[in-house]
Amino acid sequence: MNVREIAYKTLCDVMIKKDYANLNMRNFDYGLNEADQGLLTQIVYGTLRNYRYVRYQWMLYVDKVDDRKLSVLLDMSAYQILLLDKVPSYACVNEAVEIAKKLNGGRYTTLVNAVLRKLANNGPQKVNGTDEYNKLGIETSHPDWLVKMWVAHYGMETAEKICFENLSEGRIALRVNTLLTSKEELLRDERFSEGYTEDSLYFKGNILATDYFHDNLVIIQSESSQKVVEVVDPKKKDRILDMCAAPGTKSIQMAMKTGDECDIYAVDIYEKRVELINKAVSNYNLKSIKTMCEDGRNLPVKLPLYYFDKVLLDAPCSGLGTLKHKPEIKMNITAGDLDDIVRLQSQLLDSACLMVRNNGYLIYSTCTLNKKENDRQISMFLSQHPEFELVHEETIFPYDHHSDGFYIAKMHKNVLE
Repeated sequence: MNVREIAYKTLCDVMIKKDYANLNMRNFDYGLNEADQGLLTQIVYGTLRNYRYVRYQWMLYVDKVDDRKLSVLLDMSAYQILLLDKVPSYACVNEAVEIAKKLNGGRYTTLVNAVLRKLANNGPQKVNGTDEYNKLGIETSHPDWLVKMWVAHYGMETAEKICFENLSEGRIALRVNTLLTSKEELLRDERFSEGYTEDSLYFKGNILATDYFHDNLVIIQSESSQKVVEVVDPKKKDRILDMCAAPGTKSIQMAMKTGDECDIYAVDIYEKRVELINKAVSNYNLKSIKTMCEDGRNLPVKLPLYYFDKVLLDAPCSGLGTLKHKPEIKMNITAGDLDDIVRLQSQLLDSACLMVRNNGYLIYSTCTLNKKENDRQISMFLSQHPEFELVHEETIFPYDHHSDGFYIAKMHKNVLE
């Protein structure tokens, strides 16, 4: 298969079968060279990020399409024609026609050729939405309900900035392995540049092909994720509970920040995800992390109560802050999905607070932008647990540092008389 056939297969898996794009592309090795792999990634993620916009554009030239595989083919081709500058339109049309010949006995070949040639000749058309939410939703390929929620929570200006930022390519952020090297040492290589968090870097080029990555001198980790650990502020000899720890990135960061001289319990509910933590711990030769497979809601009967200096609950969430890297989320999630998540978070918080010693800290974080999961969740918790005091709270928007959107709250446990 050539690059566009692979992209088409991948997009069908993601848009129809509900696969995750990153896992799908990781699981299939097509032996592509670096340039073709880059094009594949661009086509897949570009189509997913712009899924509503490109479909709006090609549907101007067709009355109705019932075949989902045909719709995906037109989505992918429209993205390349309208938004991918370096790819000639005729090449996109020809490749799409070849793919169409293999689809449903070739019955769509003429339609594909006609629709895509009109797109190429006429270019992108202005979006005419039914209202301001619908227009912004189509232009930036977000569901209308999500646009309305962000406008209600943060205002129209912020909602627009979030939506347009989510169309950009996510940058690969790195964290320095401070057990092996330093930020200053790595910055001697001019391909590195500083991020906004303490140990974060960016690299110009393919970091995966370098000794820096293979020798574990740097670790791939979102800057916003790194910021969570800065707020935790782990110290040597601290007893720390990481309640929803997989794949272990924050536990590992906390261990490294303390010189591997703290006591971390890294817990996750799924055995396969605990295995990921164990693999990472072994890879970095860390001694301070113990793992446990358990539902975080059961920890008060599995571990000593009021034992930990710091408890981190990086809670399961809707992931609405990660749409640059995981654009399929906005295609699949519904408003109704959020209620179940909010209930689970509340239950985990009630469990987490029982694990914090007097004068200790509870840190709550999510990678989402939804006040029900964030600000309001913590306000409700504090109203029910007066022994805790909010000492730090922040929302990181994706456009702030071109990183993921995150929410972080740090609460201090006071001794009540």
